[in-house]
Amino acid sequence: MKSTLLMTQDGTEVSGNLGLLAIAANKLSDYAQLVKLKLSTLVVVTTAFGYLLALRNHWMEVSAHLMLTLIGAFMVVGSANAFNQVLERELDSLMERTKGRPLPSGRMGLFEAVFAATFLAALGLTILALFTNWLTVLLSSLAFCLYVFAYTPLKRKTEFCSLIGAISGAIPPVMGWTAVRNELSPDALALFALQFLWQFPHFWAIAWLYREDYQKVGFKMLPVKGDLNSVTRQTVYYTLATILVSVYPLLVGRVSWFYAVGGSLLGIWFLSSALRFHRQSTKKASKNMLMVADIYLPLLLTLWLLTLTR
Repeated sequence: MKSTLLMTQDGTEVSGNLGLLAIAANKLSDYAQLVKLKLSTLVVVTTAFGYLLALRNHWMEVSAHLMLTLIGAFMVVGSANAFNQVLERELDSLMERTKGRPLPSGRMGLFEAVFAATFLAALGLTILALFTNWLTVLLSSLAFCLYVFAYTPLKRKTEFCSLIGAISGAIPPVMGWTAVRNELSPDALALFALQFLWQFPHFWAIAWLYREDYQKVGFKMLPVKGDLNSVTRQTVYYTLATILVSVYPLLVGRVSWFYAVGGSLLGIWFLSSALRFHRQSTKKASKNMLMVADIYLPLLLTLWLLTLTR
């Protein structure tokens, strides 16, 4: 009996059910890349922190409402990332870091990507509208529009694109807060400020690492266009500003002194990494800055959550 041969995206021929499974796995992998699964997950983690912090001392009472909020937020964030790749597909094909993505590599068609992105946005916003409140839907829509229609096209026009991107990226934790409280309180604004300021050291470490790729396609993010010494110096300033904002929950009596100890240690680590990046301005120092930034924020938010007093 003759078996049916199927070909996977890497050109390997496999037969029968194994072939179908391999094709399905490859397609899932492409969709994961399209929505930037790791990035989308990290962003939604900040939404979870905002939600749990809004519950205060009842944060361990995790509910289906939290899950639905995170699912809706993930879909909207994933859609924004997908539309970003749709708009930048030609530029992605020119950069080593991105040319293997589904669209520039030809593994996914434009219509499929646009359809998937539109479907995710519509479903995500519908879930948020049904199970949270209109303030959360409004914030989600604002973050989406800023990222897709402002940040993405401005990357080739002005270094201030990072400012727009940081505003968009600082909204998700506020969405978590408003999903519970349906208001923009000082705590919500502190979460926004913390994530907004933190993104600049994070942005600039990435842009410094890939500045040659970015130069190829005309991205005007500050480390590409500006003086590198000025960029690393500003990284130190924004790191200091982030640490200063992190004092907020202590000042208003939300947390115990354990937060002061842990937050100070985290802040020293974060600042020392930024100072090293400024002094050395090497790829190794930039990678270290990125790693420390990626660890600092979730650890700080975890500490805030665990040391809540009221």
